[in-house]
Amino acid sequence: MKGWFLGGAVVLVSLGVAGSAGAKPRHDGFTGDLGLGISLMLVPRHSVCRSSTPDGCAGFEGDRTDTELGLAPLSLSLGAFVSPKVAILARAAGASYFDRGDQIVHNFYGAIVEVWPNDYVYVSGGVGFALFGENPFLSGGNAYLEGGWALDVRAGVALAQGTNHDFTLSIEAIPGFYEDETVVGFGLVGAWKWY
Repeated sequence: MKGWFLGGAVVLVSLGVAGSAGAKPRHDGFTGDLGLGISLMLVPRHSVCRSSTPDGCAGFEGDRTDTELGLAPLSLSLGAFVSPKVAILARAAGASYFDRGDQIVHNFYGAIVEVWPNDYVYVSGGVGFALFGENPFLSGGNAYLEGGWALDVRAGVALAQGTNHDFTLSIEAIPGFYEDETVVGFGLVGAWKWY
């Protein structure tokens, strides 16, 4: 059964690419994208407090980084092209995983610059605000979220292209810097992009 789904997806993407061979995207004016995917997070873990200070723990013994597979939640970018090859957008994106029924999120909210070297490939990068912790919508209001700042770096390709829209596949990295730790989220995101 999985083979049928995979085969169907390959055929649909092939038809989309073949059908849009003559379509040239209109990189002009308002633009945005809406995406969803899978994620991988590198999460620091602290086990035992080595020494304490009046402000809290000064260091930990047994520090390690766990790798967590999960969902790249719904992402959204909104902005405009300032030239046919460059767009400036506001972006909300992230990575997450589930732990004992709770969704742990690492989210980015900021501004990015998106560059299209040609009609089929784009790269983007930006800086913004970051949140890390339990998803407040799924935790019953008891969520603790830590604030910090993050970078967002993305590279993608247009798979099924039209004049005013694309279906894109991108790889995204979101390193987030919090008070005493760094969390890194990676995503493989499929998105509908419009112009």
